[in-house]
Amino acid sequence: MLGVQNIGSVSVIKARNSLVGDCLQQCRQAVHDSLANRRMMLVLDLSECPLLASEGLEFIVDAQQSLLSRGGRMVLAEPQPLCKEVLEITGLSDYVMVSDDLRSALREFSQ
Repeated sequence: MLGVQNIGSVSVIKARNSLVGDCLQQCRQAVHDSLANRRMMLVLDLSECPLLASEGLEFIVDAQQSLLSRGGRMVLAEPQPLCKEVLEITGLSDYVMVSDDLRSALREFSQ
């Protein structure tokens, strides 16, 4: 349900399902592990995540707040059309950078 990969100093968390239940819990754990390992630059790859419900949105806000308070940040990569629409409607795309693909998301950390 989840893949975690370190690309340079950026940790990429790939959600392979909707951010609910076990997948959401694994995402929370992956963020916690990254923070424990002082990896403060995260990409949440949503390319295989078909839906963002309220608890997934809350997770994104909480993770971003934790990262920002430690000098890091999160970028969302390649959200599916419905997820992208939810991010825009809720205004979350104004709070967390959203990139069309993983490469662009990773590039955000090199600027």
